[in-house]
Amino acid sequence: MGEKVDFKRAYFIKLGRGGVWEESSISESKLRIGYGGQSLQDINSGNWGKIGEQLSQASKGKKGVATKDLKALRLICESTSEALWITFFQGTMWWCKLGAREILQDNTSKYRLVDGKWSNKDVDEYEQLDINSIPGVISKIRGFRGTVCKVLPLEYLRRLVNVQPGPEYKRIKECNTELVQSVEKGIRVLNPKDFETFVDLVFRESGWRRLSPKGETMKSIDLELEDPITKERYQVQIKTGATFEDFERYAKQFNPQHPIRWLYFVVHSPDEKLMELRNPDPWPNVKLIGPSQLSEMVVRLGLTDWLMSHIK
Repeated sequence: MGEKVDFKRAYFIKLGRGGVWEESSISESKLRIGYGGQSLQDINSGNWGKIGEQLSQASKGKKGVATKDLKALRLICESTSEALWITFFQGTMWWCKLGAREILQDNTSKYRLVDGKWSNKDVDEYEQLDINSIPGVISKIRGFRGTVCKVLPLEYLRRLVNVQPGPEYKRIKECNTELVQSVEKGIRVLNPKDFETFVDLVFRESGWRRLSPKGETMKSIDLELEDPITKERYQVQIKTGATFEDFERYAKQFNPQHPIRWLYFVVHSPDEKLMELRNPDPWPNVKLIGPSQLSEMVVRLGLTDWLMSHIK
């Protein structure tokens, strides 16, 4: 598990007009800024009075603009390890802390070095921080039109970066786990005919098209399906109860050279040996779907109402 990232404040920065410096900032571990009319000497010595006058002249007397620009520059220059900086690039949120406080300059722009590197993953390096999966109170900051703004509330950002789900997430996850377990028990109540109909519904809701009620290649195949985009074909064997020997027998019959790409063996009440089977070697083209995996699919596809109506 990664080391927790501590910070007392956080800021969003727009890396150049239209994000022109996003890629170079992230790849070169820099936080790039503009302020082309200000000298490095004045910035690094904190000559804020002079810089304020320069910014005021550049904004043609628009005091509010000059004040915001000066405040943003000071935040960048004076930022310590107590602050986290974030930006958005290529559909993900990136974060960092700043290193040495000196402002430098290259052929591209002025910049401040990052402490380490920018990251678009949580501290465990497990999940990428995709814009579509982070809290809206954070992702909406992308619409900020200035250069720098404070990130509030901080608690959401801390949880996101440090992989510390909030109470709402935890409760929903607990409820979802309970629902999956209940669905698994409910599936076992279905009679063979209803179970076959239910499995057919699960596959069709996953986007596959049913070709026929019975396969033509192997005996006792219950479903033959087609991916409507790739046109690849699949066969499904459905059992309410099955042993490891049942699975092995069907797996040995499957011919991977045939146009049928996969055989799915679906069972809601496998024996203990079959229940423990995780990787069905030596049959790489045969996929076992047991009760736990099937119940997760049912919940994800929103088919619990159908199940409930058939097990009253």
